[in-house]
Parts: sequence; C-alpha cells; structure tokens
Amino acid sequence: MNKWIVDEAPQDLRVLVSGFQSWSEAELRTLTDVQPCPGQPWRVEQGHDPDFPPSGEAGVWRSHTVLALVRADGSGWVGSVGDATRAFAQWEARAGTADVTVTCTLEGPDVPVTWEETGDVIATLEARAAELGAAMGARTPAPLRVWCSWYSYYREVTLEAMLDNARLAREHGLDFDVFQLDDGFQTFLGDWEDPSAHFGGHARELPARLAELGFTAGLWLAPFLVQPQSRLFRDHPEWLLRGEDGQPLAFGNNWGGPYHALDTTHPGALAWIRELGRTVRGWGYTYLKIDFLYGATQPGVRHDPAVGRAEAYRMGLQAFRDGVGEDAFILACGAPLAQSIGLVDAMRTGPDVAPLWDEESRRVWLGDATGPSARNALHTALSRWYQHAWYQPDPDVAICRRELSLLSATEREAIAGMLDVIGGLRASSDPVSLLDEEGRALLRQCLTVSTPDRPVTLATSHGDAVTHFTRGTFNLTDRAINGIPAHGYRPGTGKEQV
Repeated sequence: MNKWIVDEAPQDLRVLVSGFQSWSEAELRTLTDVQPCPGQPWRVEQGHDPDFPPSGEAGVWRSHTVLALVRADGSGWVGSVGDATRAFAQWEARAGTADVTVTCTLEGPDVPVTWEETGDVIATLEARAAELGAAMGARTPAPLRVWCSWYSYYREVTLEAMLDNARLAREHGLDFDVFQLDDGFQTFLGDWEDPSAHFGGHARELPARLAELGFTAGLWLAPFLVQPQSRLFRDHPEWLLRGEDGQPLAFGNNWGGPYHALDTTHPGALAWIRELGRTVRGWGYTYLKIDFLYGATQPGVRHDPAVGRAEAYRMGLQAFRDGVGEDAFILACGAPLAQSIGLVDAMRTGPDVAPLWDEESRRVWLGDATGPSARNALHTALSRWYQHAWYQPDPDVAICRRELSLLSATEREAIAGMLDVIGGLRASSDPVSLLDEEGRALLRQCLTVSTPDRPVTLATSHGDAVTHFTRGTFNLTDRAINGIPAHGYRPGTGKEQV
C-alpha cells in the first residue's frame, strides 16, 4: 500500500473521485462530506465494487484509478497510475483533525503509482489521463450518432418498431449513423440466438433491412451474464463464477431477480464468448453495445485462482474483441473504466439517462445514485470529462420528446448541454413519431458532434459535481443560482462562467 500525508486542513479541500464502473458515482465534494454508500448489498454489487465500495463515512472518500484534492485556488494534488491492464488501483482520502491521509492499494501486480502536488489540478489530471490512455493503446475513433431502442421500448422492442423508427428518421433527414437494437430481442441472458416471443422475427434479420435504409446495425448484449432460466446455465454450470460454497454465484437484481456471471478464466467460457462475437458479427452487426460487464469482476472462486479480477475481466473482453474483429465498434457499459482502455472504442461514463430528473427516494434514502435519471447521468459524466483520452465517452442519450417524459424544457436543454461539453458519442432513443418540430430541432442540435470541453474550475460548483466548463455552466441544484435555473445549463465562454 502506498501512503502519503497531506499537511492541509481537510475543511479547506475538495475531493474529486471516480467510481469503479460506468454507473458508479463520480463526484466533486467537500472533503469533510459523507461519501454515500447503498445500504442494500445487491445495489453495491450492481453499482460499485463489492471489494472496495464507497465508504459511507464523513471525510473518507474512495476512488478508482485516479483521485484529486483541490484547494480554493485550483492547485492541489493528483493521484494516478501508469497501467490498469491487470490491476485495480483503490485510492482513499481520509480526513484527520489537521491533515489528510491518502492511500493507494493495488489489487493485482505492481504498476507505477504517482501522487503529486500541482498548481493546476485540471491540467495535471488531464495529462495523467492522456498518459494512461497512450500507455494502454486507447482507441478513440470518430464519434458515431446512434438511435437506441431502450428508452422508447425497453424490453418490449420489436423488429417492426426498429424499422419504423429507421424509416421515419430517414424521412425527416435525421443524421443517424447507427440504429441499435437493445435488450428484449432474446429469450434469456445467455441464449442470445433464441428470439423472444414478442420480437416478431430474429435479430439476424435486422442488419440487411437497415442497410437498405442507409443505416449501420447495432446490437446490445450482456456477454458475461447468464440468467438462471437459460439453457446456457443448465448446460454449462462449470463455466460460471462460483461462491465459496461451490455453487454458481448469484448477485445483483435485474430481469426479475439475481443472475450469474461467466468465469472468464475458464477456457470453455472464453471460447463461448469468442464464438458469440463471431456469431453476431456474422449476422451483420459491426456496432456492439456490451453491457453489465462488471459481472466478470465479481469477487468469487475462479477456474484459474492465479488470475486476479482485473485480469479476468480483461481476458473476457479480449475474447469478445477477438470474436467481433478489430474493425468492429464496441461500446462498453456497466464496465470497469480504465481496465477497458485499448479494447473498447467507447464507454458509458455515467448512469442511464431517464425521462425524469431525479429518483430522489433511491438516491437520498437508499444512498444509491447509480440508477437511471437525468441528474445522475449529468452528475457523473461531467465529473469524468478527462476520460476522453481513454475512449470515446458516451454520456448516454438525449431526451428530446415532450410526451412520455417528466423532463422540463430546461432539463432537456441541460442534457443537450452535457452532450456538447462531453463530446464523444451522440445518441437518441425517442420514438421518432413523438417528436414535433421543436423536438426534432433539439435532436438535430444533440446530433451535432463536438470536441470535448474542459472545466474552468474545480474550486466551486453548482452541485456536487464538476459544473463550470469553458462552453457553459450547469446548475445541478434544486434552486436558481446566478441566473441559471434549477437543473439548468447556461451556454457561455471563458472565465465568465466561474
């Protein structure tokens, strides 16, 4: 364990942290605040690292890969690592009476660890992130513009709904590159070749029909997860990650209950993952959104006990990349962030957006801000601005519709502002038929690709996140501040945003 003492009053410092995976919180907070942690174990499993969860304590902040402490003048300290291929770097800042203890524990082999004082935390963090991306061979292809079925149809998606939206998008001249089919086309996780009863066809039928309309076909998969109802679970229990009792490990809570994960150190499981990639590529899918990838990192008993969690995850991800090919575009989601560098093209950098601002009961009373909401998506994605050096960031979809939505016009504009500031992928999930002229105009704005912006300060913020950027300022609080409405965004330039 690496350890440092920062001789600075804790109450005078802010802390910037980044959670374990896509949905885990990234925050900019006063160091003496409480880092929230969900009270229910399955929420920790599904949104954080069970082996290094948020502290739940005042003045104790945990972060993965990077950590920063910020003084009022923008100076401070930055912690980072030089490689994340086979190791998890677990940072902790612990406030004392008159100083701060910082530690970094490596789970996995030794890698270079740096903790440095700097006059410019923003620039130093960006530099270290760029160095890590370069060391791991980051893939940062051109951003794509994607329509995704999830936030329109959820698991009730049909083949015809996909095609209807593609036809309407072409009719209205909406500049999408990819139409991506999300969860719901399959029977169970693991049985990806078996169509659900309601889908009205087979996923392999979609690519050719989308190509006729001028769109690339995209497909959602959760390649490391296995539902207990699936044939894969029944036929190959030896491929599953196990608990100490020798039984297949059950964790999380989705699709009606807990689920299982493939043991990505097992040769049979790796061969199956590789073949799944080849299969969907053979169907014509060159854009793959692979989700719930954290499953491969769950603590458990593996076929090869000499392989650590980070390396096991990387083995599974490499197998899928080998199957789909080097030229396929992979968007990872629910994924360990730095450990994916070099194997994925894009990464979800926050929780799901939703057609509502905040699910306060879950966030406040259950301590869980990893769930779907516009507030959670902005909060975390904005606080990971520097990660564009690791992959194309995916801050999730714009919500431009007024129907089937609880978002105000102000909140829809704030999401659009997030997309502009973060850069990276552009995505929408609105049923095209629900978009009026105003909604289509906002969508066109959201589909305009931009370069990543950077903050002008970490010393102040409107909410517990990074909010002040060169191109504009966000207000994530529930009250108006400096003329910016609650949940709003004010475009602007330069230091006037501070």
